[in-house]
Amino acid sequence: MWQSILFVRIQRRQVCLLMLALAILGTRLAWGQETLVVDQSDNRGWVFSAKPDISLPGEAPIRGIGDHAGGNASLNFSTTLGNDSSRAATLAQSNFPASMSDIETFNDLTSMSWRVHHSSTGGYPKIAIWANWEDSGGAKREAIYFRPESLAINADQWDRVVIDLNTSEFKNNGATTGGDKVTRTFATWLQTIGDFRIESIQISYNSPANTAYESYVDYIEINGTTFDFEGAIPLEPDAATAVTLPLWPLGLAAGLMAWFGRGRLSQLRHS
Repeated sequence: MWQSILFVRIQRRQVCLLMLALAILGTRLAWGQETLVVDQSDNRGWVFSAKPDISLPGEAPIRGIGDHAGGNASLNFSTTLGNDSSRAATLAQSNFPASMSDIETFNDLTSMSWRVHHSSTGGYPKIAIWANWEDSGGAKREAIYFRPESLAINADQWDRVVIDLNTSEFKNNGATTGGDKVTRTFATWLQTIGDFRIESIQISYNSPANTAYESYVDYIEINGTTFDFEGAIPLEPDAATAVTLPLWPLGLAAGLMAWFGRGRLSQLRHS
């Protein structure tokens, strides 16, 4: 009799453990496929930068057209004629959401994709991953950029760009390759920078002078976490222009405060 009772208890315990394991697994799967809305009430750590400044006549605002899923907005990467243009949306590693807390190095990346609506089949906004590290010469920074030339899209409609971690090509800035910009597959890059700490992940875009494109980005996905942009995100602080008044008309104390403040802002901007 006691053996039967013991057997039933063991079975019940095993069932409970199995249910607990399934619940934990389900939570992890759901957590890993999270969609986060990004808007004015919560920018989720994302910041925007643009050259020329968006306040100049003719420059596109940060908020873009509605997305493929019926959302009200996207990020605007459109450029104008006249000057070299660049735009970027950046998420620093320190601002990664809880669902991305396990991403520290390049080796931790398992998937990346984004939606793009671009007026040509190539040269569209691309994902870039920044790293920083210390060596005998001090702090170093490197970035690898996806090469849009390796994957054409349909022009003037929402299309999804998916990174193949084995075959997709990325070009670097040259910091780890003796100053030469080198193109390699993402898998090959992992052999040299896989253990480097990720500083930030961004979508970046550069347009040459006298060339204008209409371009929008949304649904940026990293390791299963998708960012749905439903409003404008704040501009990255421009510390370089935070102090513009000359120092000589100020009193000595005020001048010193402004001088040290300018130096501190410059360090924050370029660190």
